[in-house]
Amino acid sequence: MTRSGIIFLIVIILNTLIAAGYLIWYLIFKKDIDNRKQYVMHTVIMLICPIVGILYFLTAFLKYHFIKFGERDLTDVEFSKKRHTPRIKADEERERNIVSMEESILVSDREKKRKNMLNVLLGETEESLSAIALALDSDDSEVAHYSASFLQNKMDQFRENVRRAQKEIEESDIRDEECQERIMDLIQYMDQMLRQKVFTNVEQVDYVNQMEELCEKMYLYSPDRLIAESYEWIMKRNMELEKYDVADVWGKRFAEQYPDHLASYTMRMKLYFETNQKDQFFEVLNQLRESTVVVDNKTLELIRMIQR
Repeated sequence: MTRSGIIFLIVIILNTLIAAGYLIWYLIFKKDIDNRKQYVMHTVIMLICPIVGILYFLTAFLKYHFIKFGERDLTDVEFSKKRHTPRIKADEERERNIVSMEESILVSDREKKRKNMLNVLLGETEESLSAIALALDSDDSEVAHYSASFLQNKMDQFRENVRRAQKEIEESDIRDEECQERIMDLIQYMDQMLRQKVFTNVEQVDYVNQMEELCEKMYLYSPDRLIAESYEWIMKRNMELEKYDVADVWGKRFAEQYPDHLASYTMRMKLYFETNQKDQFFEVLNQLRESTVVVDNKTLELIRMIQR
């Protein structure tokens, strides 16, 4: 056998050993059975394309773990923890909640942290965007990149959905039940996103204004379609922006339409407490005492705190 033939045979043997070692490592030692089809396919490629296949996967591995090109574009995102600390109540009926998200971010092992973050993002996340935003401050650039990309996608999706829905509403007759139903769905959809405060302040104000305009249309043309929660949503969003005059208007409308609803009293008391209007606060408190509305523990705590 010639010298070149011997070299070729040695290369083939080494390539085969490396390919076999790659497959054995992942399937037997790491026991990653879930991705066995992927590893088998990689092994076949390395056997069909000696040296080239190995170099390709080695380059991809080195690039993923050690080389990062470019910077994350966060110009459209503002998630400073100093500006806002998320306080979203966890839904116990969900399989995953905000606490588990925060734990997934705090995992010290880099590979496990990335895997946990991906599992979080692949799950139900509509109510937990502000918790996911905490990952932007992660010391792992890959985890921060996952979070930034996911949040940017959700924000863009929200913008497009609102724009399309607003256009359909403008082209419809507000007196039609279908149009009114569309408005109510949009109000709820917008509140679900805006309550998490993932937009910049300018954009948050703009969308709250749009939400308030939709509520105004419903109040003028079909106030009966405005449910009690709608009043709560619009009051909370305006109070967060310190638009207390607007919140006060909706609070009075809330009390007028739902005098037997506890939130119509508690929301106004919270508003007057934040704005230090004690006379108005006790006026609402007296109205509550004279009513037949059942008071819960949270309301009693609020009253005790004011009276101290």
